[in-house]
Amino acid sequence: MKNIIHISLIILSTISYAEENKQIEIINANKTYANQIKHPDFWRLVGDVCFKHNNTYMYCDSAYHYINKNKIIAFNNIKIIQADSVKLNGDILKYNGQNNKAEIIGNVVLIDKHMKLETNKVIYNLLTDIASYPEKGKITDKEKIINSKKGSYNSQLNIFTFKDSVIVLGKEYKIHTNNMNYNSKTEVTSFYGPSYILSKKNTIYCENGWYNTITNISQFNQNSLIYNKDYILMGDSLYYNKDLGYGKALGNVKLTDTIKNINIYGELGEYFENKEEIEIKNKPWLELYNNKDTLYMHAKKFISSQLNNKTYILAYNKVKFFKRDLQGKCDSLIYLHSDSIIKMIKKPVLWSENMQITADSLEMKVYNGIVEKLFLSHKPLVIEKVDSLDFNQIKGKRMIGFLKNNKITHFDIDGNGQTIFIVKNEKDEKIGLNYIESSNLSMYFKKNKLTNITYHLLPISNTTPYIQIEENKKYLDDFIWRESEKPMNKKEIFNE
Repeated sequence: MKNIIHISLIILSTISYAEENKQIEIINANKTYANQIKHPDFWRLVGDVCFKHNNTYMYCDSAYHYINKNKIIAFNNIKIIQADSVKLNGDILKYNGQNNKAEIIGNVVLIDKHMKLETNKVIYNLLTDIASYPEKGKITDKEKIINSKKGSYNSQLNIFTFKDSVIVLGKEYKIHTNNMNYNSKTEVTSFYGPSYILSKKNTIYCENGWYNTITNISQFNQNSLIYNKDYILMGDSLYYNKDLGYGKALGNVKLTDTIKNINIYGELGEYFENKEEIEIKNKPWLELYNNKDTLYMHAKKFISSQLNNKTYILAYNKVKFFKRDLQGKCDSLIYLHSDSIIKMIKKPVLWSENMQITADSLEMKVYNGIVEKLFLSHKPLVIEKVDSLDFNQIKGKRMIGFLKNNKITHFDIDGNGQTIFIVKNEKDEKIGLNYIESSNLSMYFKKNKLTNITYHLLPISNTTPYIQIEENKKYLDDFIWRESEKPMNKKEIFNE
């Protein structure tokens, strides 16, 4: 008789639920208990319990069914199946048919076609298909694991939203952020707020952007940068293709060499990971700084490159640079980090106050951003401007110049030394021109003015009275005064 009553109650409740679309429908229960004294507000369902609401089926070992409230509390082996899209498991289920919300607690696992979510608690809205978890959760798919302290999942859009201490563990990368969206279908990750992407070769930082974990293509905006132990590359936006090892920075680009205190600026930067090379273009300029002074340089293009474990910076075409006590110009330039050598290529020229230095091959030894030595070969020529009419000149086969605080202290001339100097009397009046030949000599300067000459081999000397000097005898071979090309301030390095 008792079983007949149970069956009758199930039939009556099914008819009642059918009349109201939003009522929970009991599909199966091995046993049903109603007790008006102990639990008058709910029925107790036991054994292979299955109920349905709209298009969603829910399973459990046992449940409390609150008929008047249209609510279910279910226990053990919870399963929620929504069409073919979502499967949800847990220990306890609280389901409200009035608002279509399910609260699953304990060992919760949510699975769709693309991923699996594991957490301790999920609140799932069956109308909007949005599941949220307020406690620590882990997402797993075939390529990665995503951990966060809280988040939500929209199964219609296949979009996860992660909040607080988000960590993505991929095969070759790791992501740290506090606010991230992830599309489990397209496997595209979007970042909002400070975010880091770490790999073996570099780290990327941004405050807005996205990363396609299938194609390994990413776009980063807002304070975006990419860096490793040697450099930092930043720009208004960064594009990066991990598979190709290619990156691009656009707008307010800045490349910082953290070892050599060098900054390179421009509007376009390109990163070639396999070649270990970065190019800066579109109105680029370089800044080599120290505590006392800064060198500013402009060229059509700058390249930072690695070759044989050595770092180079190359400046291509129409190079000009300005420093308070030293300026220069050439077609191209190479800066070798490890050797601290700057090589000026094709028609190089240096200026230091009233002095001009040229050679077919001109190299500078730099320490902490300060030029310490000059190495000149192949037609080296040093010219000191006396006034608008006359020039002191030094020429040789090879020259080494020594500097202190960006001031030339002396030159050593090795081979085929030639000098022309204007001779003055005690009244500072020009009285003659002195021409000297000596294979090896040294010349000493104070405040960029010649103070003494030491001839290491017997010199050949000839002095001509000033009034008898012929114009063509006033200059050594290859003399060209190039002061009109000299940048007078850092803005003029951009003048062509």
